[in-house]
Amino acid sequence: MAEKKGLNDPVMRDILFETIEGGYEALHEPVRVFEELVIGKSRADAIIVTKDKILGFEIKSDRDSLVRLEKQVKNYDRFCDYCYIVTGIHFLDKIEEAVPDHWGIYDILKDDEGGLHLEVYREARKNPAERPLTKLKNQMNLLWRMELMEIIHSNAIRGYSKKNKHKLRDLIVDKLGWEESKRLTCNTLLNRDYSIFKREEDE
Repeated sequence: MAEKKGLNDPVMRDILFETIEGGYEALHEPVRVFEELVIGKSRADAIIVTKDKILGFEIKSDRDSLVRLEKQVKNYDRFCDYCYIVTGIHFLDKIEEAVPDHWGIYDILKDDEGGLHLEVYREARKNPAERPLTKLKNQMNLLWRMELMEIIHSNAIRGYSKKNKHKLRDLIVDKLGWEESKRLTCNTLLNRDYSIFKREEDE
């Protein structure tokens, strides 16, 4: 019988990212992993962006607790199209009751030879917790102001003068519509260049 205990967060992250990235690469689809990204009043362990969706992953190692999970679930649901929790044997029975039915559950197993692999315990369903427009605007809050401005300039959008980040976001959605704004949000995150980042405060 496979042994499934003692897994820590760094090991679980490595297995998760290797498996997810490898799966998308096999499909020849772009994918980008962001760690420790702030979403609302929580910090996501991992946000994974594809060409058309944003996935959230909360990791609960055998050394963690579930004290903050209820609050974390609410914030993941506000920002992510699909939500997952990644756990080991220690919390597996409790996790089913602790997260909503639309959340996916991944279990990381250690086999008899000491190898680790990711196993799907429950598939995720599309997150119904927020209206599509509300969720899109939350997701666009992940963009830097300079990234929003790049979208505005690239699409020749007028009327952005003296607007803060939230108003720039709303302007883009108003001018380009939900579908194109979603595509551009995912594309911008996929191609984010940290080497040119500079901190900018909202006006």
